[in-house]
Amino acid sequence: MSKIAIIRTTGYDRVLLEIRTRILALAEAVREVLLKALATLEKPEQQEDWRALDQGIDQERDRLLEQIVNIMSLQQLRKLELRWMLGHQRMVQELERIADYACDVAELSRLCPEGNWAEEILQMADYLLKMYDYVLAILKNEQEIIKDINTEDDSVDRCYAQLKERLLGDDRSQSLSGELGLALVLARTMERLGDHIVNVGEMQVYIKTGQRRLGG
Repeated sequence: MSKIAIIRTTGYDRVLLEIRTRILALAEAVREVLLKALATLEKPEQQEDWRALDQGIDQERDRLLEQIVNIMSLQQLRKLELRWMLGHQRMVQELERIADYACDVAELSRLCPEGNWAEEILQMADYLLKMYDYVLAILKNEQEIIKDINTEDDSVDRCYAQLKERLLGDDRSQSLSGELGLALVLARTMERLGDHIVNVGEMQVYIKTGQRRLGG
């Protein structure tokens, strides 16, 4: 192998390592946003500048996507390398969407300053943070992929379904009232947030195996 080829390979590997490192930093930043946003459900007075936090995540997403697209356009990627790039490209987008929904949760919590949310919503918050910590640990190579993240998301979906059935069943004539409508919008937002956490997990399965789900 020529000296030029060695330099190119080494430089390429450095770029991949930089992308990986920046994605890890983005994932940690998103966790902080998620943690702060979910905390407002019980302490709605603890608000942040959610627009500024979200913009910071958006900007890093844009920089990462540009870097990934650039290297894909300049390199002749083999199948495994292409899968790595495509998987991380999608992961970056999903992380940004998680931050978006987390900020939405925090904004909705402002509308209920008493913080007296239904138990199902608090349970959903607990499940969401555990799900995110699981996929983050996998991303940091601290945890093997040993369970299908969709199974974890089922708990969030069940809470959402139970809450919707209970609230609408209590008094259907009040289904469009402010309090009930707010609870359902919040629960739906949290359910969608869980879907994007699942997507981050699935992208990690895809990068490692070429499948979207364990055993897929």
